[in-house]
Amino acid sequence: MSSKFYYIGHRGTRINSEENTINAFKRAIEVGADYIEFDVRKTKDENIIIIHDSTLDRTTTGSGLIKNYNYNEIMKYGTIKYNFKVPLLSQVLKDFKGKIKFMIELKEYNLRNIVPNLVKKYDLLEDCIFSGRNLTDLEYIKSVYSNSRICYNITKGIELRFNEFLKLGKLKKLKFKPDMISLRSNLVNVEFIETCHINNVKCLVWDFISYKNPIFNIKSLINMKIDGILFDDYRNIVKIRRWLNKA
Repeated sequence: MSSKFYYIGHRGTRINSEENTINAFKRAIEVGADYIEFDVRKTKDENIIIIHDSTLDRTTTGSGLIKNYNYNEIMKYGTIKYNFKVPLLSQVLKDFKGKIKFMIELKEYNLRNIVPNLVKKYDLLEDCIFSGRNLTDLEYIKSVYSNSRICYNITKGIELRFNEFLKLGKLKKLKFKPDMISLRSNLVNVEFIETCHINNVKCLVWDFISYKNPIFNIKSLINMKIDGILFDDYRNIVKIRRWLNKA
């Protein structure tokens, strides 16, 4: 297996911790992940926080739309199980600089300037992948920061749909090629992987949380020549590394 295979902790980990928290990121780092993936949104007072949903309801003791809260108000709440605080992007970049690389999923519009600028402030552009479902925003980031890397989450992607990518990609007629494309695991097939590769695009796979035997599914995808996995269970990073080292 190429050394360029990507071991990515999906939201840090979604097992034995709570997603998108400092604790989840530490667990991924401890088992040797190359990257931690996390989601960012903007608060009412324009702080960038790490949280997946547009509301506080699912993962915290709070309720309501994040855009209606200032950050100091969000700090009053903790995660449901362990009472972890919702972290700031700046905090994570500062605390984990040099320890891990970052895959930052832009969950909203109007983040294409503020997030890369914050990353640049910490001199981490080369250690970050900017991800999202808005291809225009990703293309903009690439045009402003030519050395940055971007990953298009095509599963529910805007502007370039999955079937359109396959059609245009096979003909090498893509108007814009991201560095990477990520796809939900149950949609991945050989056609997708080959279309990525003939266009020099890395293909990443996510969402293994519901599988009874995710290791089996991950191995199958690796045998199909996938370029990286977003691991829901940080412990599987170790298992897959060992398996690949023996291969």
